[in-house]
Amino acid sequence: MSTFYLLPPRPQLGERFANFLQTLFPGLDWDSAMRLNLADALGEAAGSHPDVFVVYREDLPEGELPSHALADGFGAEAGDEVIEIGPGRAPGELAARRWKVA
Repeated sequence: MSTFYLLPPRPQLGERFANFLQTLFPGLDWDSAMRLNLADALGEAAGSHPDVFVVYREDLPEGELPSHALADGFGAEAGDEVIEIGPGRAPGELAARRWKVA
């Protein structure tokens, strides 16, 4: 069984990561290109674990159900776990939703 992480779009994820890095590296500028690099680097690090696949929301076809898009475009199979990261209840908050590919 594989695990698919369905992450927010790269610009959003990169912005959140850059905000966190401001606490570690005050004064450094994380421009939009660097933020995309940060999002990609984070995905690559997570994807280096066995049977883990990272998919960014903007890589899914618009209007298609995530389960179908993951199966058609990324090889997800029945029983694979999806951890979908999206907006939480409070502004700026993220929440995880777990589900299985049918």
